[in-house]
Amino acid sequence: MLFKNKIKSLSLGLGLALTFTSCEKALNINDNPNQAVNSTPELVLPQALVQTARNVVPYNTAGMRLMYIANGGGVSGWGGGFLDYNWPSGHEAARWSDAYNNLTDYQYVINNSVEGNEIFIQAAEVMKAYNYMGLVDTYNDVPYTEALQGNANIHPKYDKGQDIYADLAKKLDVATAFFKGLSSSDVPSSFKNADVLFGGNNTNWAKLSNTLKLKLVVKGKGKVTFASEAIDGIGILTTDAIVNPKFAKIDGKQNPMWQLWGYSASGAGPGGWGTQFLPTPFVMAFYDGSKINDETRANLIYAGGIGSPKNQLGDLSVTAIGIPPSTWVLHPESGNISASNYVGYGVVKGPAAGQPILLAAESNFLASEAVVRGIMSGDAKAYFESGIAAAYLYLNKGESDAVTNGANAVTYLANYKADNASSALVNFDLNTTNEKKIEAIITQKYIAFNLLFSHEAWNEYRRTNYPSIINPATNAPYTNSRANAKFTFVSTESSASARDKLPTRVPYPNTELAYNGANVPAVDKFTSKIFWAK
Repeated sequence: MLFKNKIKSLSLGLGLALTFTSCEKALNINDNPNQAVNSTPELVLPQALVQTARNVVPYNTAGMRLMYIANGGGVSGWGGGFLDYNWPSGHEAARWSDAYNNLTDYQYVINNSVEGNEIFIQAAEVMKAYNYMGLVDTYNDVPYTEALQGNANIHPKYDKGQDIYADLAKKLDVATAFFKGLSSSDVPSSFKNADVLFGGNNTNWAKLSNTLKLKLVVKGKGKVTFASEAIDGIGILTTDAIVNPKFAKIDGKQNPMWQLWGYSASGAGPGGWGTQFLPTPFVMAFYDGSKINDETRANLIYAGGIGSPKNQLGDLSVTAIGIPPSTWVLHPESGNISASNYVGYGVVKGPAAGQPILLAAESNFLASEAVVRGIMSGDAKAYFESGIAAAYLYLNKGESDAVTNGANAVTYLANYKADNASSALVNFDLNTTNEKKIEAIITQKYIAFNLLFSHEAWNEYRRTNYPSIINPATNAPYTNSRANAKFTFVSTESSASARDKLPTRVPYPNTELAYNGANVPAVDKFTSKIFWAK
């Protein structure tokens, strides 16, 4: 079992401890014969993939507090800068340590793969690129060339985000070519057994690598000197990248989103998660007709849909200033749900469902933008509409990670376009300029990321300023008055003075300031920007 304690985390199984966050993780040599001090790539890779999937959940939770949800009527636990964005240096510090712990696992796979085990090395390189991109998108400059060396370098320098992007792109080109060059018969059974992401499908690994390269180029174009901006002809990933090591209704082995937002295996609730949150009027505008009509997807995300949404833990009629009486939910239900009475699709599908690390919807929206920007050839409209369809289908996937409910993406898309016939955010042909096309693409990506990859929605907003909160009549952000509340997602308590009243970045963790302070760049959470940001 992948979840045996001795390999639950390489940081434990190998006795590795994060002493200096990115700086030092060293083998804990001991005399206990029952505690492993080494492992194998075959055991470490699946554990690392599961941890990558687990790390998506807290990233998403942090992002949704900025982009999708509001405090449900004055919950006291929303301190620590969540309301006013005045984040301390320790804010979300676990995102840093979680990522570097995971990177160390992948580096272990690379360092300990014997000759002829190249497939493990290249898979680890792809996942290192995934993690490093997330770090750069969160912090900008981070340790890279001198990182992951343990005691050999406990004070690694910080590399520029642009330089990291450029190097990751080169490594992904190598990985894409490697996986593309394999046939299915070339994939060893040891890798198939260890691959809890694609089950040894080398084509999907090639497409994931290619899609991550595309993501780097789309974000970095014009700001990063890439050795090559070419995207391999194998194309983008057209299936959701879902990690599932056979999650089960056992504490510690459940789907991580279900474990945090749903129920424990014994049936206990998540201690208030979900009951504290309301969907902002801003995000509801993309379902309730204020900007876009989309009752179908609203019903897949919010219990009771648009009219009387309910929280999954009960029917909470919460009314807050500037917020309608509708509560944030995990999935729809005709009545109150429990650990044994749930729909099994939507956002949080159940304890046995897989955890996505990248959606096919995002792949298609990336490709659509890339075509508009001249990065790759193809049909921007076709990719755009495929992104919408893929987002709809993912919400209809059940605990088996297969589409349920008899969902038909062709029918949904036709109805969606007809219900919003005059909206350029839905009907791609109505956009007469490339900039308007980009706005439509990023807006649809924002909708697809709702409660799933909320941190990516914040990244895209900072990069493009979409979805727009600007009132064209005044060329300024809509106010937070009740009349206009549904057109901005910003807390009225914001301490930021920037035009959109949002922070521009997450501060570096206090552990880095304490142990590697000489190398940590000086930043301001309200003015310092990620290199790709507007």
